[in-house]
Amino acid sequence: MPELFQALAAEAAAEGVHFVRWDDPGGYEVLLVLNSCQVGCATLPEFTGPHIVVTSESVRNWPVREEDLPAAILDAIRVAQ
Repeated sequence: MPELFQALAAEAAAEGVHFVRWDDPGGYEVLLVLNSCQVGCATLPEFTGPHIVVTSESVRNWPVREEDLPAAILDAIRVAQ
């Protein structure tokens, strides 16, 4: 997932989207969870806003090709905002 995050951060920066840790004291608008496993086994922190769960094969449980993940994640963030 580090490679995915780097690709995502580069595309997101062009749109003014930036990422913070889930425990950032300033808060955040959308919770993005990048799972290392294919089934999405990461535990989500308590968060009442929109969340996007990503696995190596899906975004929000929709199948996505690996090379299309950054664009699909950004689309999901746009919808969630």
